[in-house]
Amino acid sequence: MKQEEINSMMLEINKKCKFPKYWNDFIEKQIEKYHYIIKDTKNKECYCTNCHHTFYDTKVRIRHYFKCPNCNKEIYVISKNAKYMPSFKQSVNLVQRFSKNIITRVFEIEVFYNQETKCMEKDIVEYCRIIPGKGKFLGDNVRFFLGYMHIYHYDYITADLYWREYDGVRFFSDFPAYPYNKKKIVKGTKFEYAPIKDFTIMFYPYNFIDTLQLAAYESFELLWNMKLYNLCFSSKKLNKNGSFYKRFGLPKNYLKFMQDENIDYRCLKLLQVLKVQDINLIKKCYDSSLRNVKFLYKNGILEKYLASGNKIYLGNIKVLKEISEFIPLKKLNNYPKGLNNLNIYKDYLVMSKKLALNYVSQKNLFPRNLISRHDKMQKKLVIEEDRETHFKSYLRYLELSKYTYEDEKYIIFPAPSIEDLKDEGKQQGNCVGYMYLNPYIESKTEIYFIRNLLESNKSFITLEFKNGNVVQKELPHHSRKFTDEQNDFIDKWIGYRNFIEQKEKYKKKQEIKVIKYNFKKMAA
Repeated sequence: MKQEEINSMMLEINKKCKFPKYWNDFIEKQIEKYHYIIKDTKNKECYCTNCHHTFYDTKVRIRHYFKCPNCNKEIYVISKNAKYMPSFKQSVNLVQRFSKNIITRVFEIEVFYNQETKCMEKDIVEYCRIIPGKGKFLGDNVRFFLGYMHIYHYDYITADLYWREYDGVRFFSDFPAYPYNKKKIVKGTKFEYAPIKDFTIMFYPYNFIDTLQLAAYESFELLWNMKLYNLCFSSKKLNKNGSFYKRFGLPKNYLKFMQDENIDYRCLKLLQVLKVQDINLIKKCYDSSLRNVKFLYKNGILEKYLASGNKIYLGNIKVLKEISEFIPLKKLNNYPKGLNNLNIYKDYLVMSKKLALNYVSQKNLFPRNLISRHDKMQKKLVIEEDRETHFKSYLRYLELSKYTYEDEKYIIFPAPSIEDLKDEGKQQGNCVGYMYLNPYIESKTEIYFIRNLLESNKSFITLEFKNGNVVQKELPHHSRKFTDEQNDFIDKWIGYRNFIEQKEKYKKKQEIKVIKYNFKKMAA
């Protein structure tokens, strides 16, 4: 909506929507619980703002609740000498008719103690208006700071506020509402024949005010009559004219499946992608990124991928995309070992290319014993170990050695040299000795060895750290069966590493640039 239309609509609301007869009584009922016991610490005098009774009691403690001996109410105790008397704040709703529509007006009541009158006083301001089908509108007495909403109570704020459209996700409908008759308030409006009552009963205790926002669209009643109850929550998104396909993006023969499973909007989007009337498959994909599901479905491996126990997350999708550079992903359907060991299979294909083997036969592309072939292939790779490479490896070790850490049982340190990387790969039975040498010396990744202090020469855990996270960690022969003690040590090292980084950043900030001047030239 344009701002001119909003201004015109709000002025009309101010004129037509008057406060109901017992509005003030309703407000007083909402705030009757907000009171203080004011304690004078000098003479031990206590004053109750609820019953205006003064009493003396040595058991009264500030910032605690105490039962007033006169009105018998548990009331919060505050010091008379407090520099700041905190106020109480509460929002309430007022639902009214407006031009064959229904408007929800949201007010905030601030209750505060007036030291002059010795009474609790109130200030009430309207700060939000909800009009179903049109949106939410906030007054100019609302500000946002660090994600928090603040409502200002100024004396100059009147009914003629400047209103702006609000497209946020905050809820303003869960506050106490002025008593109203639901049947009477919808009569004569566009909501009169909408299944609002049935909807609120089915999704009890779904809020009546929120239901009005859904029922503002024609699709709400249509979806309800089609028995697509969960899709009623997406009435705005599905408020389209035309055929069944135009509204739902599916042929009409999907209707019975949609009704039987009572699908929601997320299921509908997945159904549009998968085009398979299989609720179990949809549930498996429900919490995954729609883009990743589309990628797996498009490449024809979604069902076998899920059957292998894999989760649909970005890391695996990246690995699959790298594998797709070598073979069509659809072929993985017939190679469960590759699906179960995506990273190992990717490394196997990369090593094949580095060795220029150009595997094309099924036997070589899909080895019967993948891990064994993977380990044998690493031995065939030749690492170029010229003087420059060795020097770079040494410099890299010096750069990362500051992150060396140990406790009473384990020690972790960066790879000291090429020979150590090779030895680690042989002992571990992995490809760290050749696949990760170049990324390591080119500062694209970090490789660390974790050893038992009693067997410091024996390989134990190989760890890769990249972009602030542990990317890989393996025990010998690709095992990942870590104990809690080992995982705790790695967590402690990450904390230590973060401390060192923060310390260095602080030192850099403290450095003072010293400019040297040639005083002889300056004197000349």
